Amino acid sequence: MSRLRTALEVAGLATLAAGVVGVARQRREASLVARGELTAAHAATEVEPPPREDRLAQRVATWTPARPRTAAGRAAAAVWAGPATAVGTLIGVSTGARPRWDDEHGCWVFEGGRGPALKALGAVGADANAIGQVVVSRYAPTPPLLLAHEAAHVRQAERLGVFLLPLYAWFWARYGYRRHPIERAARL
Repeated sequence: MSRLRTALEVAGLATLAAGVVGVARQRREASLVARGELTAAHAATEVEPPPREDRLAQRVATWTPARPRTAAGRAAAAVWAGPATAVGTLIGVSTGARPRWDDEHGCWVFEGGRGPALKALGAVGADANAIGQVVVSRYAPTPPLLLAHEAAHVRQAERLGVFLLPLYAWFWARYGYRRHPIERAARL
C-alpha cells in the first residue's frame, strides 16, 4: 500500500509541476498576443499542430465526444464528472454569479461576476473555463461560440472524469495553450 501511495504522490506532484509549466507557457502566449506578436487563439481558431506531435496528442486533437443521448448515459456522465463538477461549482459560486442550466449544451453556466477565479482567467488570457459540467465565463451573456467550445470540454470531462486534469496538465506543459490537443479538439 505504501508503494501505491508513494507512486500516487509522485504522480500528483509531477502533474502539479506540469500545470505550473503550462500556466507559465499560457501566460507567455497571452503576453505575446497582447504585444501583437502572436494572433489570439479563440474558441474556433484553427491552429497548426506542433511539428513533432505524439500519436496520443494527434488522436486527442480530433476527439469531440457527443452529448450522451439517454437519461442513463447522462446520469453516468454526471457521476463520472462529479468530482470535477463539485470543484467547478465551488469556483463558480466564488464569482458571485448565479448559475443557470444551459439545456442546449448540458452544463451549468456561471456568467460574469467577480473574484479571484475570474482574475485567474484573465491572468492567462482566457475568457471562460469548463470544470466538470460547469462553465465559468467572464462574459454575461457568454458568446455562443465560446459556450460551444467550453461545452466540448464538458463532454471531455464526462468521458475522462478526474483523469482529464492530469492529461490536460501534461499536454499544457508540452504544447502550451495554442497547440494543446484538448483545446484544438474543442475548437473543432
